[in-house]
Amino acid sequence: MKDGLGRYAPIVYLQAWTGNRWLYLQTYVDSGASWSVFHVDVAQLLGIKLSHAKRRYIALGNGTVLPIYFQRIKVRFAGTELTVPVGFSDALRVGFNLMGRAGFFDRFEVSFNDRERLLTVTQLARASR
Repeated sequence: MKDGLGRYAPIVYLQAWTGNRWLYLQTYVDSGASWSVFHVDVAQLLGIKLSHAKRRYIALGNGTVLPIYFQRIKVRFAGTELTVPVGFSDALRVGFNLMGRAGFFDRFEVSFNDRERLLTVTQLARASR
């Protein structure tokens, strides 16, 4: 899929549970990110009250510090339902949500083939987790 600048990017769909329905979200698969970070408006759509969450800070690769509110949310990804940690931030300055390693890369093998513009996601066998 193309990013906001017309370049191909590893953007995938996942579903997040709102409490009564599944919400489709686009996420950028970021193998360099330890944590997933979603826009704060996604938390509102999911019915998450961030006023009850503890504010934390994570450092980005460029040295910027990003304030986030961590929550565990239920998602569907690659045919699997799981609960993953996600940070919500009102300071995320990219046009998409970020899918980081925690909760995803330990459950799936993720392979990037930039030349073919192909992202392959395979669920890992339970015994190898």
